[in-house]
Amino acid sequence: MSITEIMEWNLQTNQDERLTLMIGMHCAPLLMRSKISNIMTIDKCDFAGIRKILNETDICYRLLKSRGSKLILFLYREQDFISYLSLPDVHSFLVSLGYETKVNPMHLLNQLAKKIFFYGNGEIAFPHEIGIFLGYPLCDVKGFIDNLGQNSLYSGYWKVYKNVAETKALFQRFEDDKEFVVHKIISGYTLSELLLELNEMEKVS
Repeated sequence: MSITEIMEWNLQTNQDERLTLMIGMHCAPLLMRSKISNIMTIDKCDFAGIRKILNETDICYRLLKSRGSKLILFLYREQDFISYLSLPDVHSFLVSLGYETKVNPMHLLNQLAKKIFFYGNGEIAFPHEIGIFLGYPLCDVKGFIDNLGQNSLYSGYWKVYKNVAETKALFQRFEDDKEFVVHKIISGYTLSELLLELNEMEKVS
């Protein structure tokens, strides 16, 4: 679906539909369970509407940062998030950076938000472990940190340092997810209806 088609639809729609499309554009891999989480930047005036839409689903959210008229939201599914962050290597990595040992999503995200706040004040370096919270492979997060963001083998949704072919395929899956989700929303699906259909599809697959 072209950007032009999406923009034309957006001009004809109501606020709930517009915000649902915004969520779909930013978070399709999360909605499709290809990813454990996504981040989206929104206008403060849209927060109440987005919160209402998300509260009708199993998608959790946490405000990571507020700056001027913008908010950065972190969206995730709690159990998928816990399962990934509980992987031994991933868990050990976060603990080594000072995160608490118990995998409690809100507590861990609170710690991340504090680090982002301190970074914004110039007190610490940027917390690149945010990639772990977004489900990036540990090898790529470590590769980015060790190489200071340089020398990647490929760059897409994140910078890739190992398993290039596999990660390219995953990036393509994210693009396919976005195409599918946007088409459904423009066809008239609410977010809760879309997720219900996806859950039913999972049961029979």
